[in-house]
Amino acid sequence: MKKYVGIVLITAMITVGLTACPSTKEVKKPEPAPIEPAPQLAEKLIWSSHQQRPGWTVSEPDTQEGKLFFVGLSGKFAMEKDGRDDAQRHATANVVKYIGTMVQEKFQRISTSYGLSSEIVDPTKAARNFEEQLAQAFATRVKSKEWYSEKWENPKFKESYYLVYLLANVPQSSIEKTYEETCDANIADFKKKRDAANDEKAKAQFENAMKAFEEAKKQGFGLETK
Repeated sequence: MKKYVGIVLITAMITVGLTACPSTKEVKKPEPAPIEPAPQLAEKLIWSSHQQRPGWTVSEPDTQEGKLFFVGLSGKFAMEKDGRDDAQRHATANVVKYIGTMVQEKFQRISTSYGLSSEIVDPTKAARNFEEQLAQAFATRVKSKEWYSEKWENPKFKESYYLVYLLANVPQSSIEKTYEETCDANIADFKKKRDAANDEKAKAQFENAMKAFEEAKKQGFGLETK
């Protein structure tokens, strides 16, 4: 009996081990499936623009045809139009936040590799300036691809509101262009500071900073996937 139990346990362990081992074969990411709206406390869904909530509302699509996709979600609004405007702002903010995080990391690597002090190049400040340029540049470049709206009602208070989702995209080329313009602006700023500096050590630091950003511009932003 003990021998039989031992064989069963060993067989079970082997089966679990084989099941747990990840496959080395690359699996294509499936398209997000439609989902059911999450139930709201004391509220009910009374209308939606689609029969089912699209899968992209919870899972942003990967980069496709040189475009990055972002989802914007509005707050609660009495008018659907106001919800659309808010979802557009939210999508744009998500673009800026995503790119801003990446550029800060890139500028940090630049500063480290060229041995630049924070007095010469502050990665956080450089990234913040880049985010400000992105916000201005992408105000008109973030394009709406698909809208999804829901209308909810609170029976207790007899109030209703709209929730609006937006699937938006932005061309990768726009991001690359803004990145190059930011590098050029930094290079021009370092050139002015170099020319105005009286100390040779400071001049050398600004010259080195110019070279760093020239190299960064040459490399490009490198947004291949999301």
